[in-house]
Amino acid sequence: MSEHDGVAHLGDIETALQREITIVQERFPDAPAGEVERVVRDTYHELLSEAEVETHVLSLTRHQVVERLVARGYPLHEPVLGEG
Repeated sequence: MSEHDGVAHLGDIETALQREITIVQERFPDAPAGEVERVVRDTYHELLSEAEVETHVLSLTRHQVVERLVARGYPLHEPVLGEG
């Protein structure tokens, strides 16, 4: 990994990760909450360890997590318009 661009200035990463966990849990209500949290955190840290620039790691995390949970057989529930 090369030098990171200091994404910490964008805010508290723990708060951002918690938000991602909540969003993913809403989209995968059949997946155990602990598994969703583990996949989000593991995916984020995996992507971060490979990143040359941190700026988009969090946004890439959700896409990867969705792919991983679907691959594990959990159905994706798309949000209804107006619900977020």
